[in-house]
Amino acid sequence: MTTRTSRLLIGAAAAALGGSLMTMPSAQAQPPMRPTTRQTAGTAVQAASGNYSYLEFKKGSNPQNSRLYFVYVQGSNSDHPHIHTVGSWRAGSGNGSKNTCASNAGWLPNGTYTVKAFYTHHNGGPHGVNGISWYLGDHKCHSGHWRTDLFVHSEMLPNGHAGSSEPYRWDGAGDYKSNGCIKLKPSDIRALRNVQASYPNPHKLYVR
Repeated sequence: MTTRTSRLLIGAAAAALGGSLMTMPSAQAQPPMRPTTRQTAGTAVQAASGNYSYLEFKKGSNPQNSRLYFVYVQGSNSDHPHIHTVGSWRAGSGNGSKNTCASNAGWLPNGTYTVKAFYTHHNGGPHGVNGISWYLGDHKCHSGHWRTDLFVHSEMLPNGHAGSSEPYRWDGAGDYKSNGCIKLKPSDIRALRNVQASYPNPHKLYVR
């Protein structure tokens, strides 16, 4: 190999190496790939830990004297989850009828419900649901008939305060009656809201 040829090869190698070194910083400067979906901090923590919460409505012999439970599950070990009943409150459903297919009268059909929304100041007007509430949507009874516009709620003004007349004022045990929704007295529904604030939001309600 001649001296001239050696110099040309060395020069070409240096140029190639210099070019690759120059392009490396621009490749490293590319921003990392971002996820295409968004997660709230609470959802991300819940997904990572496996912990979650749910509501459970257990029917008693009296439709106006049943129980609503807030249950927290520590599920990081799926084989041995730890289940904690954080709170329970007296609750009614329906106007006294145990016919789960009776619209605006019977208590809720058994089954699994999705908690579609939580409201701190729901405004349903004088014939609707007001204040603190959880929206459950619609559910079929055993005959296939749909029970509609179901909530967990109380009797209060949209701002959460007591009103001067029905249906914004809780007067006693008779107010556990409803058109089929699950109903708690105002102090208990506030307690339920406060418990929820310390745990993952419940996404399911189980009626048994």
